[in-house]
Amino acid sequence: MNRNEKVLQGRHYFPNLIGLRFWMALTVIYRHIEEVKFMRHIQHDDKSIAMFHSVGFYPMLMFFALSGFLITYQLEVEKVKSSTINVLHFYKNRALRILPLFYLSIFIYWVVLPYSPIADYYNSVFFKPWFSNIEPLYDIPKWIFLILSMVLLPHLAYMISLMNDRSWMYGVQHWSVGVEEIFYIFWPLLWRKMTNFKHFIIKCFAAYYIVLFGSALLHFGLKKLFHIEWVSHATIVWVYFVIFSNAFCFFIGAIAIYIYLYRMDIMEKYITGRLAFISFVLIIIGMLSSFEFPIIIKELMCTWYMICILYLLKTGKSYAIFEHPFIVYLGKITYAVYLVHFAAILVVMYILEHFHIHEKSLWLFNVLQYGGTLLLTFSVSAFLYEFYEKKFLAMR
Repeated sequence: MNRNEKVLQGRHYFPNLIGLRFWMALTVIYRHIEEVKFMRHIQHDDKSIAMFHSVGFYPMLMFFALSGFLITYQLEVEKVKSSTINVLHFYKNRALRILPLFYLSIFIYWVVLPYSPIADYYNSVFFKPWFSNIEPLYDIPKWIFLILSMVLLPHLAYMISLMNDRSWMYGVQHWSVGVEEIFYIFWPLLWRKMTNFKHFIIKCFAAYYIVLFGSALLHFGLKKLFHIEWVSHATIVWVYFVIFSNAFCFFIGAIAIYIYLYRMDIMEKYITGRLAFISFVLIIIGMLSSFEFPIIIKELMCTWYMICILYLLKTGKSYAIFEHPFIVYLGKITYAVYLVHFAAILVVMYILEHFHIHEKSLWLFNVLQYGGTLLLTFSVSAFLYEFYEKKFLAMR
């Protein structure tokens, strides 16, 4: 093995990665704008939704892979230096980083907006079936979704809503925060007991796919044997909950940091400019393909992404599109951007629809929708970062 002793010494700045988060966040905003337009019957029909979904979906998985990369690095460095991991300290830091904005966002989406002047417009998007011919299986009170969101299970709440009547719930984007939180809870506990990096990651992959395929077999088996509606519904919710955990993304990120820390020979021999370029092209093709097969494709997209990341780190070059101070700042506030942007989309679209801009000119509507959303999103996010988020980050 070729250890990267310099990086293993402690805190290390990875060039280009913060700015990269900004560009990835833009794709997520694009996806959600187009999805809300679909919900509001503006420009899109039922067949066109897949055309824009994958553009923002795959970068969301790449965020998970990047988290796996960075968090595993943090834990591995601590373990190398002290032979253990201070789990409580890790939890404290993650809680101060994630929870203050998360709960403020919960308050905005569940309390402020549903009772604001745009309440009727707001409610026209949430808890409404995406397709009018789908009837709810059960009448589920909204407070159940709220409680699940507050206990860091918004992804479970979303799966229940999705499988019940194909609808969104308030703060639907919170599902990915729940996915990250589950990773943050269990990963340091597992990493503290880990003795062999490579073997451990292999076991993680095996465990994930055993649970995934086992859950699917359980669902189809119980459905065929018992024909009990609530059992069938509960098991399919669980199957999608496992799928949406996207655990493999974090594991792929962990593999990448393993290569970067302990297999510099692989970095030198295989992580080349040609491979990175091919990986980048394949990522773009995947994002534009509208093809989202549950397995294989998602794993490949995260793998290609990590190859690009490793190449950026190997060269050590700083690129202006990622490392310009303004881009870096926007990258730093992407967590707030992710939480705020859905509200910004709805506020801007409400105003534009109120003045019937979409009926007069779709081109003008789109220009104002995107421009207004980006301006409002990043302005509010910067304000929250400077006057709210920083206060909690300073306590870490």
